[in-house]
Amino acid sequence: MFNFNHHHPLAPEFLTTVLGFTVVLLISVWFFIHFLRVGLQSSDSTRIDAKK
Repeated sequence: MFNFNHHHPLAPEFLTTVLGFTVVLLISVWFFIHFLRVGLQSSDSTRIDAKK
C-alpha cells in the first residue's frame, strides 16, 4: 500500500501504533462522556429529605 521503507523503516509500525492508540483513546473518551451523560441525569433521581 504505502512504501515508507526508503527513508524510515519503522514508519508503518509507528503509524499503526499511533492510529491504534488514537482509536483506543477516542473510544475511551466516548465511553466516559456517555457514562457522565447517562449516570448524572438528575431527572430520575429521588429527593431525600425535601424541604417543605
